[in-house]
Amino acid sequence: MANVLILEDSPPLQSFLKTLLKASGYNVFIRAKGLDGFALMSEQNFDLVLLDLGLLDMDGQAWLIEARQWCQIPILVLSARDGEVEKVTALDNGANDYITKPFSANELLARMRVLLRANTQPSMVLQCGQITIDPHKHIVMRNNNEVKLTNKEYKILLLLFQNKDKVLTHNAILSDVWGEQYVERPEYVRVHIAQLRQKLEVNPANPVHILTEPAVGYRLVE
Repeated sequence: MANVLILEDSPPLQSFLKTLLKASGYNVFIRAKGLDGFALMSEQNFDLVLLDLGLLDMDGQAWLIEARQWCQIPILVLSARDGEVEKVTALDNGANDYITKPFSANELLARMRVLLRANTQPSMVLQCGQITIDPHKHIVMRNNNEVKLTNKEYKILLLLFQNKDKVLTHNAILSDVWGEQYVERPEYVRVHIAQLRQKLEVNPANPVHILTEPAVGYRLVE
């Protein structure tokens, strides 16, 4: 039975979701505040989060950004905000899917099944020395210990793994991770590469995996 965390401040919707999900075989946990959700997530493993963007103590977009700094649990946004900008922002901030209220019970359950099914499918783990990355589960390991990466750090590392032994220019990384509007800002990449080396290299000052190609960019090697 999957554990589902519901972050929703509306009592009627809390009741509806609790009844629906329990009848569908899910273990349900409900909180109305984002910080309470974080506290519960530190104690309990969850398979899926249903997130309302209008929480009692913080905006759901801010919650998404903070959550994606340390966890990769599938997040399905349930919100009355139906504007395109709001939806795109939520997806860019780390949401896996977005449903506009009101929604049907069947659609919600179907979207949940898709996310849960994708999160349990086996994936090919990529390896470079003692560093491994599971692209499906968004888990990074070093010497069999999980390493917590920010969302940008993870995206850069995955891009390096996908292009192992190839040189990636600063602008190629910027375009893929930040977007076209951020090209010609190599300092963004340098800061995040330095952070990755601190977390993944045995000697960050003398890296053996994440190498610098002077004035060009970076490449990942065994």
